[in-house]
Amino acid sequence: MAFTGIFEAPKIVPSAFGLFVVAQPENPQDEAKWVRGFSQDWETRPNYGRNWDETSNTSEVLFSDPGAPRYSEHKPFFIEAEDFAGTLGVLGLDRFARVIRQLDGISQHACEVEFWDGAIALGEGLPNPYLTRTDSVTILNGGAALSPRRAVALLEHEIGQISAGGEQGIIHMTRDTATLLSSSSNMLFHDKDKEHLQTLGGTPVVVGSGYTGNGPVGDDNAEATADNKWIYATGTVRVLLGDPEVVNDNLSQAYDVAGNANDMRIKATRAASVYFDTSIHLAVRVDLTA
Repeated sequence: MAFTGIFEAPKIVPSAFGLFVVAQPENPQDEAKWVRGFSQDWETRPNYGRNWDETSNTSEVLFSDPGAPRYSEHKPFFIEAEDFAGTLGVLGLDRFARVIRQLDGISQHACEVEFWDGAIALGEGLPNPYLTRTDSVTILNGGAALSPRRAVALLEHEIGQISAGGEQGIIHMTRDTATLLSSSSNMLFHDKDKEHLQTLGGTPVVVGSGYTGNGPVGDDNAEATADNKWIYATGTVRVLLGDPEVVNDNLSQAYDVAGNANDMRIKATRAASVYFDTSIHLAVRVDLTA
């Protein structure tokens, strides 16, 4: 069949209200300082907070956590995109530029997947926080499911109660949960100035396409189904993304020797780290039929 030409591919468009809208990726200038592991300092958990009267006779303890951690430890993971194509395919196409565009396009989704379930962190025993991690999360309502509307209301209250500074926090949910909240109860609003969704109380809401809806690891109802999902609240979220790097120096290195055919495997990778301040880490189960 004769080649008849081809139109340029449209770019991958990540989810409009995804993780990168609330936590815009950063790329520290000296990537070598974080790509092999780093510590993050936090100031959100003072050991004590008190109110006093002027004579120091009456006091009220606002917050007491003498063993609160000051640092959290993080190990980045790596995102890879592979373009598998024939050597006799579209001539004149910059295949390195193509795979880098693909890597850019999947990066938000990839970070959302790791941020929710932590497959890399869990599999390698890394200290990285992720939403379903059990050693830092507080499960609300005894793990019993609530309607999406009541679940968000409970999270909004508990965010302020658990945070030493009464911080705003960030809420994370799946797309189906967000749809129910926006269409039936009008609990989510689009802040056009900030481009993200938020609650009436101003709490930013991340609706991740890579969010699975699973609950904390080990919970009897952790597995997400069409009706059973979980919503989380966290402290500040930070995303680090390294520069994209094509693995192959040239097209000849991409030749698929094992396949013994006119095929090339062109890969691009980048370092990534997505984490949050665990001074706020709450989970509530949601019954989407309620």
